[in-house]
Amino acid sequence: MRFAKGIDVYTAQGEKIGTLSRVVIDAKTRDVTDIVVDRGLFAGSEKVVPVGLVDRENEDRITLRETNQGVDDFLNYETTQYIPVDRRDAPYENIETSYWYPPTNLQIHTGGVMPGPFPDRALHTESSIPEGRVTISQGAQVISADEKHVGNVEQVIVDSENNNATHLVVGKGFLLKEHKLVPVLWVTQVGEDKVYLSVEASLFDRLPDHPSD
Repeated sequence: MRFAKGIDVYTAQGEKIGTLSRVVIDAKTRDVTDIVVDRGLFAGSEKVVPVGLVDRENEDRITLRETNQGVDDFLNYETTQYIPVDRRDAPYENIETSYWYPPTNLQIHTGGVMPGPFPDRALHTESSIPEGRVTISQGAQVISADEKHVGNVEQVIVDSENNNATHLVVGKGFLLKEHKLVPVLWVTQVGEDKVYLSVEASLFDRLPDHPSD
């Protein structure tokens, strides 16, 4: 089973709900636990869908199993909320008062940046992904052990029987792009937009080319 960059995701009734943007895996077992579906600009959110709801997947689409849950019932990948700001932390120091004509009272920050009004609340964004799980973004940079950018993640290949991630398909180059099939066992660390390998770039380059179809 392949989870490919930008693949369309449909309900069991054939309604398109978005495109695949990320794959969530267990950091220890490498099991794929969820997929993240980008609902698009107008829907305005990414939804976390348990991988157990994936019914079938082919070259063109991912189809979900029949479920009582509507799309809006799935968790948002990120939630944003306003949290109170401790005004004692606001940078009031080093502020001078200047007088202008016509008379006005203007406060200027002597550090070189003029602050606006200090808000009582600030935006705070959190991910709904539990601790111990990590997301692999489609297009994430792949970094070799000698700290070279060797390509970008285009697909995550998963064993359909146990949902274990086995390989990454990594695209390299622009006009004449090559594709490499990288064992997940080579992955040492996964970040939001970077995947780190245990092998150097020279070994990565010696991998046979993998068909992109």
